[in-house]
Amino acid sequence: MTNDIFRSTLAQAVGGSHEALEEILKLYEPLIHKHSYLNGKQDDDLRQYLMIHVALNIHRFPL
Repeated sequence: MTNDIFRSTLAQAVGGSHEALEEILKLYEPLIHKHSYLNGKQDDDLRQYLMIHVALNIHRFPL
């Protein structure tokens, strides 16, 4: 994904587009997956929390 496409998708997600938010979450999914381990095991609750946290705070991402 190029910078221009990312900025456009992020702006749409900040504007309330559910499809754009889904694209952003898919893009960050590997990073969320990486940080959702607790005591050496993947914690699905933590993974879900991280995804919800990103979704609820997408408006704080700098454009």
